[in-house]
Amino acid sequence: MWCKKLMERGGYYRDCCTCLLPPVQKAFIRQRGSLILKRREFSIGACATILSLPSIALANKYPDRPIKLIVPFAAGSSPDTNMRFFAHEFGKVLGQPLVVENRPGANGITGTIGALGSPKDGYSIMYVNANTLAINPYLFPKQKYQPLRDMTLLGMTSLGANILVTRPTLEVKNVAELIALAKAKPGVLSMGSSGTGTTGHLSGELFKEMAKIDVVHVPYKGSAAAYTDLTAGRVDFMFDNLVSLGTQEKDGRVKVLAVTTAERNGILPHVPTLKESGLKEYEVLSWGGIAAPKGIPEPIVTALREALDKVKQSPTYVDYFKKIGGFMLPSMTEAQLVSFVQAEEKKWSAIIKKSGAANT
Repeated sequence: MWCKKLMERGGYYRDCCTCLLPPVQKAFIRQRGSLILKRREFSIGACATILSLPSIALANKYPDRPIKLIVPFAAGSSPDTNMRFFAHEFGKVLGQPLVVENRPGANGITGTIGALGSPKDGYSIMYVNANTLAINPYLFPKQKYQPLRDMTLLGMTSLGANILVTRPTLEVKNVAELIALAKAKPGVLSMGSSGTGTTGHLSGELFKEMAKIDVVHVPYKGSAAAYTDLTAGRVDFMFDNLVSLGTQEKDGRVKVLAVTTAERNGILPHVPTLKESGLKEYEVLSWGGIAAPKGIPEPIVTALREALDKVKQSPTYVDYFKKIGGFMLPSMTEAQLVSFVQAEEKKWSAIIKKSGAANT
């Protein structure tokens, strides 16, 4: 009688435990089982090849319809402005339009979570920046996503500067005078920002720490509202992205005291850096990029990365960012992108911890 021990490797009889079969019959069973196993291995390999064909076919015709670009910030914000220009250029390279969809809220968390829940087919990608990749995990430790776990980083689109601006009636001409005034009036001067946890806010927190001054943070819902109160004299100074400045310095509505990058900016050559102004270790970069939900087919990831590299080399795109004071980051491998984000995480997490800005 056959027993269960005879069933091995898919149920084919390989040996006998109680019934003593003739050696020739046992040899035949072993040979037959080995042959069937080889056939099974071939079948599994063939199935794997067949299953991979849809992904290959998808990549070959990708994209065959418009792609959604989710920007987790408000329409009219500097990320939105930049991404609409980027979407136009990216669409020309891909041969399909990119449709920008704004999903603002919670410092970029709302739109990012929405984007991560999109189908993993390459037709929904997202804008990412220092906030959504390097700041939010430490500012909002209970947020529902982990960037490097849940996203595929496609590449960085630009690098820029933040600026330190004051109301036009504030009686200071440079950074040193602003610091001196803040020290003479601790807790009196107000520092606006486009929102808690933005790079503008945290640039200010770093400034406060390094200058050893006590000022009051006043967060707004976006740069436009902050600038309205700054020009009206209701707040004294603020840090914000250079893109949001527009013509306000030329019109005399604000005074620009410094830029946050290590070197002066090409469109504000008369404005010193904070390093030049006495804070020798001060440097803050403003940057943005593109990502997709983790799990989209690798051929599509490659296609998107190649298209992004072409856009960044486009004279039209390079000229656009030069005009707004930005510049291109070099193309990076996936490992280099991860290292870049990790370095930014380290910097911003330290600032958040020291400022006490984290939300629990």
